[in-house]
Amino acid sequence: MERNEKKKPVPRRDPSQLNAIEKFYEKFRGVPLKYIDIFIGVCVTAFLVVVILGMLRGRGIL
Repeated sequence: MERNEKKKPVPRRDPSQLNAIEKFYEKFRGVPLKYIDIFIGVCVTAFLVVVILGMLRGRGIL
């Protein structure tokens, strides 16, 4: 394979055949997958922190 050879575009599947996760990622096709996964991880972590803080405040610990 030559170095200067361009990559062939990946053929896209019919949208009706995609599952929910694939449909979500299809909307952000221009954004690298690594950044989307990091964003999702940060959101989940923030949600867990809020839930734990709420539990601690509800028990009077904080």
